[in-house]
Amino acid sequence: WEAFRNARPNAVHRAIVDLERAGKLRKLITQNIDGLHQKAGSTDAVMVELHGTNTRVECQTCLERSDPQAHFDVFARTRRPPVCECGGFLKPATISFGQRLRSDDLQAAEEAAADADLAVALGSSLSVNPAASMPLVAAQHGAPYIIINRGPTEHDDHPDVTIRLEGDVTALFPAAVQRALAP
Repeated sequence: WEAFRNARPNAVHRAIVDLERAGKLRKLITQNIDGLHQKAGSTDAVMVELHGTNTRVECQTCLERSDPQAHFDVFARTRRPPVCECGGFLKPATISFGQRLRSDDLQAAEEAAADADLAVALGSSLSVNPAASMPLVAAQHGAPYIIINRGPTEHDDHPDVTIRLEGDVTALFPAAVQRALAP
């Protein structure tokens, strides 16, 4: 929890916020669970966190979400698993292996992908579905599809990829956003 709580956004997170503030970003579909997009300033209006978030804990019975810190403090003091007021067990509000994605998040991602006029995959191997399929949905609906990643991805040879840039996304993407938004 401390590592997630203390992590800070990087230049990519800030560049994405710049796009949102400029009115150039309709949806941000992410598999990241670290909350760094929000720490950088991304709004809930654009966020689709397909794999949930570690910035909240969720009751496994009533589904109420709350701030994790108090629960971690209680655990550190008592060494007992935290529970909700309803008696249900708490866990980070992430999608664990074997759990289904939230249907409303998946639907929002699919709708955004089908409506996109550009899809950009940043720093991903594009090997975890259904998230990896979202840029392909956009491309199949006519949107250009750009991949920026250091190392190979599952989509590198896909015919729907418009541009594939090899390299450090924190060096390439913010510079491209800055140029695109320059007057």
